[in-house]
Amino acid sequence: MSAAQEHRDPSTKEAPIVPPPPGSIADRFKEVLPDVEFVANQAVLDVILTVARQDIPRVMRAAKDDPRLAFDYLRCLCGVDQMEQGLEVVYHLYSFKHAHNVTIKTLLPADDPQVATVTTVWNGALWHERETHEMFGIVFQGHPDLRPLLLEEDLGYYPLLKSHPLAEIEQSQEQFLREESKQ
Repeated sequence: MSAAQEHRDPSTKEAPIVPPPPGSIADRFKEVLPDVEFVANQAVLDVILTVARQDIPRVMRAAKDDPRLAFDYLRCLCGVDQMEQGLEVVYHLYSFKHAHNVTIKTLLPADDPQVATVTTVWNGALWHERETHEMFGIVFQGHPDLRPLLLEEDLGYYPLLKSHPLAEIEQSQEQFLREESKQ
């Protein structure tokens, strides 16, 4: 059992995986990129497309440039530590032209957390990729400047990885706070 599973509230349940409805943005991506494999799920607000990391440059370029998609705005880009599964990069996109959203994810192996930069597609990715690199250690290949934004360059660990040196202290504090709130 993973550390996250050990500390999970037993009353919470995993969200069911729901396929997107017919005619969703997932279908448009299939039209635009018929030879790219992806898994599509419907979240509360967005369709989530999971793609292989080698497909990220092509998927992102098509997401912005193809007029059927026209994702002209990178709302956010972040990392997620999925522990044993690896590190995930999550891209939240929006199209002002079509007023639609999509979330695109890719999973990177923990021992090789690298993916191509999307700074050549959206200039706003410059800052997001720097922060994600600084907090998770994900290397964005081709990024022009991956210097830290907030922390010292030689910190020695990545603060948002669940394996960082203070993780055990944070978990014990969380457990203490839960017990205190029950009293």
